[in-house]
Amino acid sequence: MRNEELMRLLAGLGGVITLIEAILGFGDKRLENVKVITLIIGIILAVIILLSVISPNKPIPMNWIVYVVLGVVMIIYISTIGGILVLIAGFVGYTER
Repeated sequence: MRNEELMRLLAGLGGVITLIEAILGFGDKRLENVKVITLIIGIILAVIILLSVISPNKPIPMNWIVYVVLGVVMIIYISTIGGILVLIAGFVGYTER
């Protein structure tokens, strides 16, 4: 498996995990405004990651810098596991250089 394929796989898994965690986060009984904003940010980040992996037109380039930055933001805001997978995908893309 080449580095680009591994990078796509890890980023896709991280995006799916983040999307699932964000959607399941809306099931809480008490949602504060900050929690709702955090969940919306998580959904937006997951969609950006999935668009970069799945879309044939490549609206968002698969660049290792983008994955590292989005991975760190995902770890901070919404999903630790998904963010770590995206961060690892960014580091795999860096080693391909």
